[in-house]
Amino acid sequence: MATSVDPDSEFSVPNADWASSIVGRFVEVVDQVRNVTTRPIITLSRALVFGLVMVCSAIAAAVIAGIGIFRLLNIVLPGESWSAHLVLGTLFCALGTLLWLRRRP
Repeated sequence: MATSVDPDSEFSVPNADWASSIVGRFVEVVDQVRNVTTRPIITLSRALVFGLVMVCSAIAAAVIAGIGIFRLLNIVLPGESWSAHLVLGTLFCALGTLLWLRRRP
C-alpha cells in the first residue's frame, strides 16, 4: 500500500518558517524599541524610589538614634535631663565648630 503525499504539506513548512521569521523579527524590533525608550526611564524611576526610601530610612534612624542617646545619657548622668542636654549641646556645638572651620570660602 502506497502512502499518499499531500501536495500542500510541502508548502506548509516554508510558510510556517516565513511566518515565524516575520513574528520573530517583529518581536526583536519591539524589544529594541523598548530597550531604548522605556528601560532607561524604568531604571531612573527605580533609582529615585530606592534613593527616597533610603533617605527616609536614614532620617528615621538618625532620629531614633538621637532619642536613644539622649535617654541613655539621661539614665547614666546624675541630675535631671539638663545634664543630658548639656552634654549633647556641647557635643553638637563642638561638631558644628569643627565643620565651620573646615568649610571652604
